[in-house]
Amino acid sequence: MKQLLFIMFFLSSFSSCKCQKADQSEADDGASANESVALTPAVMRLTPEQISKQIKQALDFDIGWTDPDGRFHDLLIEAYGVPLGGIDFVSTHKRDPIPKVQTLLLVRRIAYDVASAVVWREAKPDATGPILFQHCSVTEDYPGEDADKDNRWMTQLEDFYWRFYSRPPTEAEKTLVRATAIDIMQREKWPPTVWTLTLYALLSSQEFWTI
Repeated sequence: MKQLLFIMFFLSSFSSCKCQKADQSEADDGASANESVALTPAVMRLTPEQISKQIKQALDFDIGWTDPDGRFHDLLIEAYGVPLGGIDFVSTHKRDPIPKVQTLLLVRRIAYDVASAVVWREAKPDATGPILFQHCSVTEDYPGEDADKDNRWMTQLEDFYWRFYSRPPTEAEKTLVRATAIDIMQREKWPPTVWTLTLYALLSSQEFWTI
């Protein structure tokens, strides 16, 4: 199972972040610079506020709670804001050039918690109706030999790619995700588990957490 998770974690990393270049103009003292500086993915990581907003927009899911006074408390910012890169101007603009292990682990923790929550929201017995799973049944459809179920599942997968990355999946990604999902289904025997691990992989990818 660990191997499957790592395979799925890297499936969305096929699209690497584009490095940006910054040109320095000639300094006041006459010294010329004009050097190109390649920014690493760590420099381009989203702020905690941006991450929370992106999850809200993509999944219609708030990571937090509302207190009796009506104030919303964002758990991602309050609990994970600092280790994710800081919650003020100075800390978010002075990040480590290489992501810390702590940050990577938090990314995976948040991705799994969110994936589990949004799948269970629609898979639980008293669910009122589909919110995200408009193209397939979260508890009945899965990829495999049944052509109708397979088509519905793949259509839903493409919808999530558009939600998360604003693009369709490549043929290589569709092939890898489908094969991995079939393997998970054969092991777990429950479609919601397949979706939880699939969404975990998509949410924990570099493409989702960086500009």
